[in-house]
Formats: sequence, C-alpha cells, structure tokens
Amino acid sequence: MVSNILWYVVPMDLTQSLNCRELRKYDVVDSTGEKIGRIGEMTFTFDKELKLSHFILVGSRWDAWVDWVDFFPIFNASHITKITDKIHLDTTANDLRIAIDDDVSEEHSLSNLEGMDIYDKEGLKVGNIIDIDFDADGMASFTVGGGIIEETLEAIGLNADIDIIVPANTVESITDIVKLIVSKDDLQLTMDEALQDETARKARDKVATDREVAKVRLYAHRPF
Repeated sequence: MVSNILWYVVPMDLTQSLNCRELRKYDVVDSTGEKIGRIGEMTFTFDKELKLSHFILVGSRWDAWVDWVDFFPIFNASHITKITDKIHLDTTANDLRIAIDDDVSEEHSLSNLEGMDIYDKEGLKVGNIIDIDFDADGMASFTVGGGIIEETLEAIGLNADIDIIVPANTVESITDIVKLIVSKDDLQLTMDEALQDETARKARDKVATDREVAKVRLYAHRPF
C-alpha cells in the first residue's frame, strides 16, 4: 500500500497517525464527553492540498433523524478539535449545527476516493487509492495500493505490511482519477531508494516482530 501525503494541517490534535478506516471505528463525543455516534462518511476538498471538509454522523440518534427528514446530517469538520481514542467535538450534540447551507457537491467523498485510479504525468496507471491517512502532525494522506506499488512490495514480501507515503505536491489534479506530476519511473526509483534507507529498514524490522503496518515516506521535499 502507499500513502500520499498532502501538505495540509487539519485544525485538530492527534495522538497518533490514523487512517479513515480506523476513524470510522472511533466513538464521536461532544464537548461534554457524551457519545453521540460515529463517522460514517467524510468529504474532502483539493486545491494543491487535501482538506477534510465535512463529515456525516451515524448511529441510533442520527438514524432517527434520517427517518424523519430523509437525508443524512452533514457537519463541518472544523467542529473536530482532537482525536485520541475518541473523536472530540467543540460543541454539544444539541448545538451541533448541520451544514445545510454548505455546498458539498464539488467535494470528494471518501467512498468515491476509495478505489480511484492514480496515473503518472504521462498517463500511465501506477495504482489506486485504498484509504486516506492523517499523520500525527495532522497532515492528510492517500493510502494507495495496486500497480507498481503492490508489485514492488510483493517482491520484498511486505505487500500487506508497509504503507508508502507520497506527498501532495506530487498531485496535479483529482477528477475521476488522480493525476501526478511525477513519472512512473521517478516514482519507482524514489520508492526503491526509500525502501533501502535506515528508516525503512527499521520499519521492516518492526513489522517482522510486531506485525504492524509501517509507513515509509517518499518525496520529503518537492520533487521539482
């Protein structure tokens, strides 16, 4: 798998890096500490950086709402203040304002992003999106698998054990596909080099002992 880091710091504190698959399992609590549901869907904007914009809450409280008004309540992600073992909001459930007036039609939902194909600057497919990740600094990322990423990790026996992080400044656009500004060959070379450095070796050793998914970051600096 690969993660594509997008240089946007979300306005919340995280105690560890997390992906959206994990976030969906976390309880959402309001400012009083009351559990009010879980996140069922998220939407993102992209303009040189990926931003978590809105989220939909699910659970018995919100199921009753949907039955009543026949649409899912959408909330602005600015309500999220921090993420520990729970997702903390800055307001109470009763004061949580539904983003009725917010236009989310041009935003990218997580469910649409998952599985989206990724192409290099020459139009060659290099993989597809598996998930979106937030690191401990709050930076949003794509977790990507398939293509040359999967082939490279399979060759060293770590396909299920390593996420490779690719920065957002390698992304040109997101439409019905993700288009990169780097070539397939450049991505391959950068990944090969990253998998040989000390950080990657430590990550691989940790995987061998703990069976945890490790993260290897590519393009620490802008590629061009």
